[in-house]
Amino acid sequence: MSYAQKRCGACRFLIGTPAALERAVPGYNILSSAYGSVRADTGLCDRHDRFVTAATEACPDFSAAAPESGSGRG
Repeated sequence: MSYAQKRCGACRFLIGTPAALERAVPGYNILSSAYGSVRADTGLCDRHDRFVTAATEACPDFSAAAPESGSGRG
């Protein structure tokens, strides 16, 4: 994988699907829905416990997601 492809969106630690986000963050759907368009490509980094965008430059802990799983574990 080239350096240019190392983005949070391609990392196995990104929780990016709406259903997975609502499971990972208790009470998330009380504030709004993870299915809302305002969330765009934001996801939760399961490694660092913070929200990032899929386009965020990957950190040193980057680990490529399995091709069949894509981003989002969910």
